[in-house]
Amino acid sequence: MRIKSMYYFEGINKFNTFSDFLDKLSWKIERQLLKERVNIYQSLPIYQELKKRFSEQLITIWPLKEEEVITWFDTLLLMRRLLIELFKTGIESDKIHILMEYPLIFGNHMRTDYLIVYERSIIVLEFGMFNQDERRSEERYTKKLQESITHRQVIANIVDKSIDVTNYVLIYRPEFDRVHSVINTENIDYNNYEISLLSKFIQLKINTQKDLLAINQLDKINIYY
Repeated sequence: MRIKSMYYFEGINKFNTFSDFLDKLSWKIERQLLKERVNIYQSLPIYQELKKRFSEQLITIWPLKEEEVITWFDTLLLMRRLLIELFKTGIESDKIHILMEYPLIFGNHMRTDYLIVYERSIIVLEFGMFNQDERRSEERYTKKLQESITHRQVIANIVDKSIDVTNYVLIYRPEFDRVHSVINTENIDYNNYEISLLSKFIQLKINTQKDLLAINQLDKINIYY
């Protein structure tokens, strides 16, 4: 397919194969500032590979911020958890398409974090890390939600009206303090709960699509016979 994006994965297996490097690195979502993490991890071959890929795909006119590469590592890790959760539900994994860093055509060079596509459903997924005072959590979510809504509207204005385009925001928390070598179990539980909610949302969308299949519509009519 000629869909422009940083990466395009046809099915859960292809995504998991690509992101397997995270397990090899024992990657953790650290609480340290992104700039600090850049200094530590920028020499990794996969770090440089992701930067090169972004540049080669020519998906935006804006320069890449080094901190974005670290967020790719973090969100890829969360996506792996999400897709494992979905796979356990018995979902048809080969029908799920994942687009990473999708440039919005006619969208002033904006990019979505991920698109999750299943048949006639598109979910615009945005991630945001919350690593500050709890009182600013709502502010962080609201900002990402507005971005997500804008991205959804741009896509919905272009695709056929029969396509269900929705948006979702997942705010995650750091799970590990590298300096003190401490795992934050509470935040891991929080992130996993949010992933579980997102999984349920995707399942709802998939089930809605299945209900609209002609054969299933005929089956529903049968209850009145």
